[in-house]
This record gives sequence, C-alpha cells and structure tokens, in this order.
Amino acid sequence: MANESDSRGGISWHPAVLILCALTLAGAHRTTAAAQRIGTAELLSSTWSGGVTANSAFTPGSDAVAEHAPFLGTLRLTETEMTTKPAVFSPPSVLGRDPHLFPGVAISFFTDKGDLVPFTQDVIRYASNNQGRSYWDVIVQPGRVWSQPDDGGWSRAGFPFALVNSIEGETHNGLATFLYKDGRVSNLRFQIVQQTAPFYIKDDFVAAGLVSATFATVATDQLSSLKRGYEADLADGVPIASWDELAAKVSGAKLANFDGPMRAGDIVLSGLDYQGTFYLKGCQSAGGRLPWCDRARFGVWSATKALANETALLRLAEKYGPAVFDMRIADYVPEAARYRGWHNVRFEDAINMTTGIGNGSTKREPNDTSDGYLDASYSRWYEARSTQEKVAALLTDGGVYPWGPGQVTRYRDQDMFILGVAMDRFLKSKEGPTANIWSMLQREVFAPIGIHQAPTNRTIEADGSDGHPLMAYGYYPTISDMVLIARLYQNDGKHGDQQLLYAPRIRELLAGPNPRGFPTGEKLPVGETTYINAFWVTSYVASHDCRVFYPRMIGWGGNIVALMPGGLTGIRLAKSGETADNSEVDTSGMAQVANSLSRFCH
Repeated sequence: MANESDSRGGISWHPAVLILCALTLAGAHRTTAAAQRIGTAELLSSTWSGGVTANSAFTPGSDAVAEHAPFLGTLRLTETEMTTKPAVFSPPSVLGRDPHLFPGVAISFFTDKGDLVPFTQDVIRYASNNQGRSYWDVIVQPGRVWSQPDDGGWSRAGFPFALVNSIEGETHNGLATFLYKDGRVSNLRFQIVQQTAPFYIKDDFVAAGLVSATFATVATDQLSSLKRGYEADLADGVPIASWDELAAKVSGAKLANFDGPMRAGDIVLSGLDYQGTFYLKGCQSAGGRLPWCDRARFGVWSATKALANETALLRLAEKYGPAVFDMRIADYVPEAARYRGWHNVRFEDAINMTTGIGNGSTKREPNDTSDGYLDASYSRWYEARSTQEKVAALLTDGGVYPWGPGQVTRYRDQDMFILGVAMDRFLKSKEGPTANIWSMLQREVFAPIGIHQAPTNRTIEADGSDGHPLMAYGYYPTISDMVLIARLYQNDGKHGDQQLLYAPRIRELLAGPNPRGFPTGEKLPVGETTYINAFWVTSYVASHDCRVFYPRMIGWGGNIVALMPGGLTGIRLAKSGETADNSEVDTSGMAQVANSLSRFCH
C-alpha cells in the first residue's frame, strides 16, 4: 500500500489553520534534516512550552537509519494538560469531564519490519471507563521505528492516533513520537492537527503536548498471531496513489471541481476509487500533510448506518433469507412490545427509518426528514451508557406518528440502534448466546474482503463486558476499509466466488435510471434526495435524455461514500456544519468527474 505522505493535493487550508501554521512554523527554524525532528533533549526534558509544529518532525528524517532495537512493551502515559487553540473550548467541560486533558492510557506495541504496531486498533477506553478526569478515549494506528545519527543510541518511534469519545462519532487525529532504549522510554510528544465534525465539543481545535511516560513489559503469547494479522492488513489493503498520478493518467481537466461547492477548509480528505486504485487528494492538516493518512482511522458518524448496519442486515438476509427484512423488532426486543407504536415495526422499517416513531410534527407534505430529530429527549438516549438504558430511553421518549410504519422517513439514530439490538438477538436465536452481530460482521464480511480490524464505539456496560455496537454511528474505518466495503456493494455483494450480501436488495439500491426511496425534503440543485436502506439517493444529469440515480453513505459533517455507475466510488471526509445550500452533501462534482472517466449513459 502506498504511503500517503508521498502524495500531493490541491486542498487549500482554512484561514485559521494558515495563521496557526504560520505562527508555529515561523518560530521552529527547521531548515535542515536534523532540525526537521524533535530533539532528544526536548523529549527527555521534564518541561515543554511549544505548540503545533511540522508533521514531518514525527516521521523519519532524510538521514534516518534502522532502529537500534525492536520495540516490544507497553507505554504507560500520564494524564496531561494539552496546549490548545482555541485555548478555551465551548463547552469547557462535557459530562463533568475535561476535554483539555490528554488521557492517561496504556498502549502496547510490537515492531514488524520497521513498523510500530499497536496490539489493538480498537478503542482504548479511558474516560468511558471512568478513569481520570479527561473526556477522551484513544484509538491508535501503526507507525514506524527508526534511529537518527545524533540520538545517542536511542531509537525513535512515531505513530498516528486519534482522540475519541465512546458515546460520540468524530476523531481528533494526531501524531505522537517517543524515544526508547534498554527498557527505558522518553516522554511522549504529540499533536492533534485534524478532525472530523464534532458534536458535544463545538470547536474545531488543534492541540499539542508533552506527556510523561513509563515502560512496562508485555506478554508475548499473542505476538505471532498479531504479526500475522498485521501482515494480512498490509497485504489486503487497497492501493492508494496521489491525485497527481490520476491527473497524469487521465488529464487534469477531467478532474476539475471534484469537491464541488464545499468549502475547501472543511475537507479532511477526498478521492476516487478508479480502476483498482484509490486516488487521494491530499490529507492536509494544521501541521501540513498528515503522515500515514492511509493508516489513520476516521470518525465517519452516520456513514456507519450503511457501512455497518445495512451491511449486517444484508448478511443476515443472505444467510437466512429475505424474510429477515419482515421480522418485527418487538419479537426480538420484547421491551418494545409494551409500546403500541412498535408492534408492527419491521427490520425493513428501521433500516429505512420509517418506523412511524418520533417527536416531530405530523406535517408530511413536503416532508422534512429531520423534523423532531435532535429534540429535547435526544440527549437522554445519546448519553445513556448501557444497552438496557438506551433501549429504555428510546422506547419511553418516542412518540407515535399517525401514519404508522413503512410510510414516512424521519431521521432517527435511535431506530438504527434498536435495529442493531434486534439483529443481534435474532442472530443469538439462530446461533446461540455467544453469537453477536459485530463479530459476525467482522468474521463473515469484513475479513473475507480484507478488513481485519474494525474498531467501533459500543455501549458501556457496568459489568465490563464489550457492550453493543452503536450501529447508528461510531465506526472508525480507514480509507481502505471504506473502499473495500464500497467495492463489495458495487459487485452486488459478491467477493470472489463468495456471495456475502443479499444481491437482489443491492441491485435495487445501486445506480440506475429510476428513482427510489422515501422523500426527505432535502434539496440539492439536481432535486430532492431520497432515503432507502441507510443510503441517501441523489441524481446526476449525464446528458439531455439521461438522468442517473445513485446511492451515498452520508455522515454528519459531510462524510460521504458515493457509489456511482461503472464501479467508481467517491469518498470525502469533512468537518462541515449544516449549510443553507446543503453543500456539505452535494456530490455533483464527484459525479461530474466520474462521468468524464466512465460515461454513465451509453
């Protein structure tokens, strides 16, 4: 897999990011190979007063050589105040916890052919386990180990990571580095330089800091299987190349306006899956290009509904037949049977968000799919920790619309969550009490297509068990993961000679000449979008007599995976708020470029 740190892109930075970079980089005086890194003395010092610097300081310099020794052990970090811009967050405290504090997590690593690999890429819970005062949990991705000539025998390690919170869905992506030698480690230097759209933390922010760290040994009994798993990750990943390479291949003029009307400063990354390669338009951040962008994980919010929830439902339909779509929620979530509005709600209705449950108005012509979405009761469900508490909150607080299920789409995260619970309990009824929906998804869909890690947010259970995946949001895919799932859909749910997902439903969903889905009221220049099976459908006018309708996975902030004709998939991750013109979900530029490369109509 290509390292995105070698790619170039045309994304312009937000003015605030430019100012920050100018302030931090101007004082850095990093003009030589040696100056491009963070000094040994700085990492070993007990004090530090710096800010965001060039991301290249966290990666091997031009004079780097192999590490002096491999790394195997656990890095134990101390909860530490971060230097942030803005200096004060809105709000300064969330759920009684401090978002200015870097969490005091323990991270275990091993090395494999010069890569620094975490034992887990799942969410490392800290705040969610009521540890310390920080608001954050952490996810960690593979980086590198190396050495520099003047480091006095120390080896260096650098890796990408993200701050997350287990009840939310965004990532605050950053980089970290430390020194190690003879069972000792230096402090950890980190910076957070990019993010997807926040919810409870209202501000886009950057942060930096120096964290006290200690080394601990780690058991090696799982090391062989961990190495095999990591090598499978590398072997099965999607090839990633730069946007410039695509421009050289097809002529740059064909690629104009790919990002459409969206503000360039809100874009985290974008690109196109074309002829077996994903072409990436830069991965910019407050410290320059984000190293290891191909390895980084991103919070995609409600794109999870299609990437995971719909995918799991289609797997169940393939295994147990299409009768799964007509199964009733209340038959598998008996708590719902006590509420009349849920009596006839099917799995099909929940994936379409046509349950007939919600707290909006009864106006349906024209429909407003967000009517009643973030109502006064939403936070009670959103903040509920356990599966039982979440189910109780959504059942208690959900009103009943007069039209009943299967009629009108009203957007509700709660519907997707209860569908996930119902699917999990249906699976247990078929395969026994140890079966669970996320493990099935990983083992029977993700692993066969080449996704070997699938971190997601889960409910937080008092007994310390894994909890139920949120399913409405909370999945943290890499670029490769999103492309592989999109390819599975583009191929009618078939991978090689294995039919993994229920093909007839996918054929109804994929791009074609006919409209499909329920009205949303959301207007784009090409007309109203519709909603079906966790996908948002829009259209593209390819010629005067040809309009093509195509589905998109969409998450808060402008996170989009668009499945276009000819097997082309456009991806954009962003941190936009809602806009009056819906530019954050406008994919007309993607469709224009895709149509120029592979004509939608013949």
